[in-house]
Amino acid sequence: EVSLLSTLGAFVTLFVVYDLFYSVFHRILHLRSIYKYIHKHHHQQHAPSRGSNDAVNVHPVEYILGEYNHLLAIFLVSQCIPVHVQACAAFIAIGGVMSSLNHTRYDIVIPGVFDTKAHDHHHVIPTANYGQYHMLWDWCMGTYQPHPSYRMESEKEAKE
Repeated sequence: EVSLLSTLGAFVTLFVVYDLFYSVFHRILHLRSIYKYIHKHHHQQHAPSRGSNDAVNVHPVEYILGEYNHLLAIFLVSQCIPVHVQACAAFIAIGGVMSSLNHTRYDIVIPGVFDTKAHDHHHVIPTANYGQYHMLWDWCMGTYQPHPSYRMESEKEAKE
């Protein structure tokens, strides 16, 4: 049944739950014992710019587990609230677009929700910004770092 909870509520919750597990998974991929075998390939791109080509340029194990993370989010959220198929479809489609945008040179910001510079910064400083779609869990886990351009802007404003 279509309702505000089963569509918009579920849609937002799917992204929050997905990124909780993705942030932890991504951080695990950065452990020395795993990184060189699985995730190092993806980080050969210090400034990804080819969108989906760079977003999916990962080891097969990382790709499969990352995609199953979407299914895990759908399963877990559907155990707590109703999730309409439209919310699932939008979550997968918009998530794919956001992941691709994270691997471009475009500066796209939805304040407090999505910022391509956050993931871009992760490719330069790989111990920060593990989230895929938002930085809520990085902020909670103490791994969030603003992009250097934001620090420069705030320093410039402070001088004025």
